[in-house]
Amino acid sequence: MIRRLRRAPVVDTFGNDARAAKGRFGQWVYLALIAAFFLWVGDLFVGSLLRLRADGLVVAEHVSVAVPFAAQVIQTETSPGAVVEAGSVVARVSSVALAQDIALLTARNADLLVRRLELERETRVAEAVLPVARHRAGEAETALRKIESYRGAGDIGLTLWMQTLRDRFETRERVAELSASLASAGDALGVVGGAIGDATTALDDLRGAYGDGLIRAPVAGTVGLRMARPGEVVSPGEPLLVLYRPERFVLAYLETGGLYTVQPGDPVELSSGFVQASGVVSDVLPVADQLPPEFQKTFQPRQRGQVVRITLADPDRLPLFAKVTVSGRGWLSDLVSSAVAAAATFR
Repeated sequence: MIRRLRRAPVVDTFGNDARAAKGRFGQWVYLALIAAFFLWVGDLFVGSLLRLRADGLVVAEHVSVAVPFAAQVIQTETSPGAVVEAGSVVARVSSVALAQDIALLTARNADLLVRRLELERETRVAEAVLPVARHRAGEAETALRKIESYRGAGDIGLTLWMQTLRDRFETRERVAELSASLASAGDALGVVGGAIGDATTALDDLRGAYGDGLIRAPVAGTVGLRMARPGEVVSPGEPLLVLYRPERFVLAYLETGGLYTVQPGDPVELSSGFVQASGVVSDVLPVADQLPPEFQKTFQPRQRGQVVRITLADPDRLPLFAKVTVSGRGWLSDLVSSAVAAAATFR
């Protein structure tokens, strides 16, 4: 008959020793930590494909303030981060080239005005003299006909005859000159008037663009961090500063190929450190763009993500250009949406 051998007691244990229970609890804690570590690693690599988790930036529509001519910054009337109103002076500039252009156009406009006055004077003189010249030409023609009637009888000398012919020729020539001068002066007045209008428009445009060197804000907004300093020379089209409109929003970059779907109107949560905010997806753009440099990972190819625009419930809660993390409204809804999307995919 085989008897069961009795397990030999351990010599380093006592009856009231509680180390066995503690050891079992520690094992469970160790296993939980290992499981949590693997879950964290899995969420780090594939979590963005299973639930809504994306990086984003708080941005705003911006307007570049520039001048269409080369200029030197004399003085800035604002500072980076300041809030300006539409129409307020933000800088003073000076442009030698534009001042020369304005002076040349002013002189050209003055010359054209003088030329128009001369043409108007010639026109008035021609209009006043032309009737007299026509009357004199008529009288000369009448005298010539009378002399021709007496010349056949030999009563008129050759000298008088030649003088009469000369008078008729000179009077007709004078009438033709005055008529041509009047017609050409009228045409020239139209051309000069158009040139004066063009020169005046160009001069007004230059003066309006220069505006005495005062650069005004086209819209209300916040001044960006980059500004031209006094003494710097800016080229045409180079921004003096950038104004950001008050309406802020978030541009998030979703990883493509995820098991979840994002649609306009979906509520989302945003976090930047310990600051929490909420928002609503306003638009899902059908394009993917490169992530900003602050979101790119080291030693990895440049990543791209689908661009999503999110409207903030409280725009003043997050500063401009703040990095935020976008997540869904609750993990349970994300899990359910992932499961539904996965089931639809396998169908």
